[in-house]
Amino acid sequence: MNWLTNNKRNLLHYNMAFIGGLTGAYAILVRSGNFGAAQTMNLIEMVLDFADLKLLDAIIRFGIFIGYGVAIVAAYLIPLKFPKYKYCIALAFEALCVMIAGLLPMSVNPLIALLPVFILNAYQWQTFTDPECYNSSTIFSTNNYKQTLLSWTKYIKDGDIAQKKRALLFTITLVAFHAGVLVGYYAVKFLAVKGIWITFVPVVTALVLVSPVFEYEIETSVSTEKAAN
Repeated sequence: MNWLTNNKRNLLHYNMAFIGGLTGAYAILVRSGNFGAAQTMNLIEMVLDFADLKLLDAIIRFGIFIGYGVAIVAAYLIPLKFPKYKYCIALAFEALCVMIAGLLPMSVNPLIALLPVFILNAYQWQTFTDPECYNSSTIFSTNNYKQTLLSWTKYIKDGDIAQKKRALLFTITLVAFHAGVLVGYYAVKFLAVKGIWITFVPVVTALVLVSPVFEYEIETSVSTEKAAN
């Protein structure tokens, strides 16, 4: 239990990175190659659609841009009101978005169908980004890849143990994310649109990690161990 106490925050981070990879794979495979996590591609495509006079797609992408921003602001403001339930609210919100995404058929415009995934990722990005005081995204990998390379380089060059710890965190985050991508591939292969519902499994494990009952069990176990010593 001591190990769980010391590593619970990181385990939650890896859990959420797995969700990020799974939903990312779903978005690309099911919704016409659109990546439902970051806004870089969405905004580039929005400008290109305007330039190409594809006004409907451009307007939808602008709506996604606004929805993404609203989710980030909500993920910031809601915990100010309910700080004790920050993670539980985020996971309940994610579960709702996952349910909606799996109910939308292939016939729906892929950009509209992807809106729940964009909102889910925006809320997750704002809520789950700070294991061990490192800024590590759970919904895309560019900075995690950069930090992995730099941390290993600094550790090998200087022998700094702190850099090794940092490197391991970013490395495991990358592995967890892409394990989620792999699971997402098979989920979509066998369950098509409803493959995103596999996300309910890591949502539940994350909920266990943040639940008050789990916290109580850890604290009780640690207190017992201290008393025994």
